[in-house]
Parts: sequence; structure tokens; C-alpha cells
Amino acid sequence: MADVTYNTSSFPSLVNTLGKLLHLGEGRDDYRPPTILLGYKERDASERTLWEMAKRIGVHFQKLDERTGASEPPVEIWVARPERS
Repeated sequence: MADVTYNTSSFPSLVNTLGKLLHLGEGRDDYRPPTILLGYKERDASERTLWEMAKRIGVHFQKLDERTGASEPPVEIWVARPERS
């Protein structure tokens, strides 16, 4: 996911869609939950509510790293895998 955090009013729809995508193929013997990668550059502190909303659907993001680009703040790199039900 990239460039999805700037519009906080879209978070409910984003999390709903993400939740549905995470369960595609669930129940199959060869099912493996997808890995979610998020590149994030903070514009406003309210954007961080996405992490709490994702927890409600069983997705816990872990910060892997951050990279300084052309301007501050740095780009954060996050990864998550959904919890198995």
C-alpha cells in the first residue's frame, strides 16, 4: 500500500476492503495469508489512526525501517500479516 493515508475519511472503506482481500482463499489447504507492505510518510498525526483500525480486523503493523528522502519526515516502511483465525 502506498499513498493511502492522506485521506483519513477513507479509512473505514480502506480497512473494510483490506479485510475482505485478506480472507480471499481462506479455508483452502494451500492458503497463506498475504503480507502487507506500507510505505508511509506522515502529513498529519491523525493518519496514525489507520494502525488502530487495522488491529480491529486482526492486522498488526510492525515498523521495519525508515528512509530519508528529499524532504522530512522520512518514509517509514511497515509490514503486517493478518492473524490466523
